[in-house]
Amino acid sequence: MENLITPSEKSIDTLIEMINLALDHNYKLIKISDHIQFGELNAFSGFEKKFNEEVYVSLIAVRQTCLYSTSNSNALAIQERESIVIHVSKDRSLIVHSPQIDSRCIVIIYSSSFIDRLCIEDRKFLKLIEAYKRHSIQDDSIYPLTLELLHNSMPDYLRNIQQKSKVLEIFFKQLTHISTHQAENIFNLKKVEMKKAEDARQLIDSDVSNSYTIPELARIIGTNEQYLKKHFKQLYGTTIHNYILKNKMQHAKELLITSELKIAAIANKIGYKHATHFTTAFKKYFGFLPNSMRFNWIAYLSPYYLEFLCII
Repeated sequence: MENLITPSEKSIDTLIEMINLALDHNYKLIKISDHIQFGELNAFSGFEKKFNEEVYVSLIAVRQTCLYSTSNSNALAIQERESIVIHVSKDRSLIVHSPQIDSRCIVIIYSSSFIDRLCIEDRKFLKLIEAYKRHSIQDDSIYPLTLELLHNSMPDYLRNIQQKSKVLEIFFKQLTHISTHQAENIFNLKKVEMKKAEDARQLIDSDVSNSYTIPELARIIGTNEQYLKKHFKQLYGTTIHNYILKNKMQHAKELLITSELKIAAIANKIGYKHATHFTTAFKKYFGFLPNSMRFNWIAYLSPYYLEFLCII
């Protein structure tokens, strides 16, 4: 490992470009039945597939951000430990990218024939999925299931059974979350109420350095503070404060890995005046100090990357 490239020897941008060129669209789908496949996307790998039948797809962002889009939609993102279920029509394409240096994303594809075999009356959940398709699922119980799916140490004769059980449990938890936690609230929201909450989220996403207060957001968007708080929580399943914090921490984590900025500069970029306040908030959110992540950045790469970096 003595010849390992470090940020001081070559710019992060050049390294990322080289890895991107080498590993783009590097993925493999594992078939666990005639109706279900799954695969893992690591950093900079992409998934693009046109389906010749109607399918349902579960996406889980295991680490960092996962971007996805279909033939007839704009790109959307789910953050670390979030997931989504989407319906992809016949002859439509699904595009998924895991764009950051330590990204990991799981793609699980369920065929329409599998859904038919579930015998759910009138496929009622399809309406829920369609209503919820632009909103991420925030259920912490799904994350450990994805880790068990990825790190399956069972002997061969049990491995397939465990894989099937895990993907079905993930699908069940996603549908349960949609139907019981937030879908009814979304149905009850008027279009104008949903639009105000979406405007608030877009404003927050556009400027991670700004620590918006609820009165500020309400004034800019043109709505009542209490309504904004209520409708944002209904639509996204989290408070405005927690959403702003998550955005800041995820952006800081990305900067720690992909830049050589000092901690104080990173703190300033995400809206903290004092580096100590940022360090405290970061440790409380992730459980470790910012510098510990930077000094051990190579540990966040997959074994594939370690091998690749040693070669170059």
